Parts: sequence; structure tokens; C-alpha cells
Amino acid sequence: MVTGVAHFLALVLVDETESDPIARAERMMMAFWAPDFVDDETGLELPNVKCDGFTVGGRFDGVIWGKEQHHDLAPQEYQRRYGLDVVRPEDNLRPVRELVPDLLPYALVTPDARWSDRSGKSEQAWSEEFRSLLADHPDRLAVAIDCHC
Repeated sequence: MVTGVAHFLALVLVDETESDPIARAERMMMAFWAPDFVDDETGLELPNVKCDGFTVGGRFDGVIWGKEQHHDLAPQEYQRRYGLDVVRPEDNLRPVRELVPDLLPYALVTPDARWSDRSGKSEQAWSEEFRSLLADHPDRLAVAIDCHC
């Protein structure tokens, strides 16, 4: 579990033949989500849970392809104030080979539903691991997920 961070970027890699890649990414994220990080029945912390909330794009809307951010409000606040939805799912879906070169999310979920993240690693070590994982999946689609913990 990430500690001391309110939001972090995770990329979920899905097969490019998926009919609805965003829905697939959301289903994959469910394995890493629980509202309180604990099992409701036992009260024990769930070891695979990484976030207590997530949404496609969110505060990281479009960063995977370099979309310029035109507001400094959280998307929910922008929508509440102005009645406009600024986060479009299609802005948060890109082929791996089209990701901005300097992108370094906190976490990556591979198509086999394996979670990898920066926890306990230097930025350089995580960058190398992340680049290696992307190189293993060049023909996948990446979905940007704003995770909350």
C-alpha cells in the first residue's frame, strides 16, 4: 500500500484487440481495490489492495500522451463548478509505443494482472524496471488510472 500519498498514477496494460479496453482496465483494477484496505468479514488488511479508490484519468487526465492541462482544479471540482466534464476516457488510452517518453507512473499493471510499483525502489531502479516491463508489452494499450489511497 502507498502511504503518505493521496493520489498516484497507475498504468494498466490491456490487449489491443479488447473491444472495450477502458472497461477491461477498470475490471483489472478491482483486484487491487478495497474501500478500507481491509476484508469486511475478518477485519484483516488485504495484502493485494493498493488503493481505496480509482478512476480513469482523473488528476492525470491525458498525461500519457502529453495533453496540456488547462485547469488546476481536480476534475470533480471543475465539473461541480462549471458543469463540464473535462476528463474524457479516450484521452487516457494510448498504445504503449505512443506514450510520452519521460512518463514514469507510480505503478504498472501488466495484462496478466501483475502489479508492479515504485515502493522501496529508487527512481532510477523503478524507471529501469518500468521501461523493461513496457518493452515486454510493445503492442498493448495503456490506460491511465488515478488511484487514491
